Amino acid sequence: MSAPEGGATAAGGIQVGGPTAAGTDRWHLPVRILARPGPPPGVTAPFLTGLEVVRQVGVVLARQGLEVPPDHHLSMRRVAFRWSGRPPRLPDTGALAATAFAQVHARRRRRGATGAFEASLTLRVGSREIAHGSGAVQCIDPETYPVVRGEAPAPGSAPVRHDASPLDVLQQRGDRLLGRIGWDSDDPAQVDPTLDRVSGHTLVAAALRAAALLRPGRTAVGASMAIDRFVEYTPRPEVYATADGDTVEVSVLQDRLVAARGEIHLGD
Repeated sequence: MSAPEGGATAAGGIQVGGPTAAGTDRWHLPVRILARPGPPPGVTAPFLTGLEVVRQVGVVLARQGLEVPPDHHLSMRRVAFRWSGRPPRLPDTGALAATAFAQVHARRRRRGATGAFEASLTLRVGSREIAHGSGAVQCIDPETYPVVRGEAPAPGSAPVRHDASPLDVLQQRGDRLLGRIGWDSDDPAQVDPTLDRVSGHTLVAAALRAAALLRPGRTAVGASMAIDRFVEYTPRPEVYATADGDTVEVSVLQDRLVAARGEIHLGD
């Protein structure tokens, strides 16, 4: 989880500007979701775009609102996102302008700097609420990070793959599915060159694919993911998913241990 320093982020067709204080532990941040080139016009914002808004707001909030030093590593430990209604339609050109109303609910300090925080945001277009998100972020200082990560590979050294889907199905029977996570090394949204591990984006993308296979024709309206352990590229993580009504529960497994747990909530 990283971003250019200086106040704003721009990745994945999203631009997040610097925060404006709006009270104790509250900020407003301008958000622009860029129109997608080419047909079809007037498409709705993809679910992972909303999740990326949460990530980028968290980065800017950490660096500017909470003044986390630039040499501290940001690690998302929990993330959730939900559309408030139907996903907004993107304009044919330009960008959808929105505002993220963010609030920090808890903060832990370490060695004089923010060591972890929990925050939530409401995303509005004008006065209309379109989405809600939340997350928990760990801020790891440069002395501690090598100890935490041990013999982790260097950032950007993920095994080269060009999978067409974020999930390779191994078994599927009824409401249960087992698969392996895949990625396209040429897509920076799937393989973040600044990370030494599998990104939260890739974990949620695999969970969304599992939900689509177990409940075909249904639309994801909400998702959450709690990352208990760093998820490595090797051995390839597995996903075990079960569907129950409008919810698909997902466990990410590595070395026979649960590394992350998530849920996908479905609408019509």
